[in-house]
Amino acid sequence: MAESMGARGPGRPRSERSRRAVLTAARELLTDRGLPALSMDHIAARAGVSKNTIYRWWPTKAAVLMDAFTDAFADRVTAPDDGDALTRLRIQVRRVAQLMNTPEARRPFIALVAAAQHDPELAAALRERFIDSRRADVSRLIAAGITDGQLRADLDTDVVIDLIYGALYYRLLVSGAQIDPAYADRLVQALAPVLRT
Repeated sequence: MAESMGARGPGRPRSERSRRAVLTAARELLTDRGLPALSMDHIAARAGVSKNTIYRWWPTKAAVLMDAFTDAFADRVTAPDDGDALTRLRIQVRRVAQLMNTPEARRPFIALVAAAQHDPELAAALRERFIDSRRADVSRLIAAGITDGQLRADLDTDVVIDLIYGALYYRLLVSGAQIDPAYADRLVQALAPVLRT
């Protein structure tokens, strides 16, 4: 049965200390070496575990790298539980912008996205282990706003999410323009007339 940190294979239960060592090693090596030069052997050596240990928990290098990224950063981009829908959305977008402005998150994320263009396994891991859960988080936020009458009932949730995150990722991956909380505020403010009832 799959777990959030990879599939647990048969045999001994995973050691939390070893798991954390593998995730830390993968993050450090991704930042230091870049993804093309990174291998399971490198991760195992840095973590002080055997390669077989890593393969018991993760099926591919892509799965290790995505879990390493999400383990470190996913909790920092969740939407808050309290407040009106637009305020919660603004805070969530600010959190993403702030994270993407942080070198220890920005560099590995760009490397993962770039490599995913030529690596189907990594692309699938990126969607399944990071992007899908972020979209689901915002979808729930928008659905709650619609239910509460704060957002328009006819909103196309997928398009709204694409507009917001497409703008962020365009700056991150294409234009190189600044991503910061002030930009996040301007982005949500520009969409507010379309979103409100």
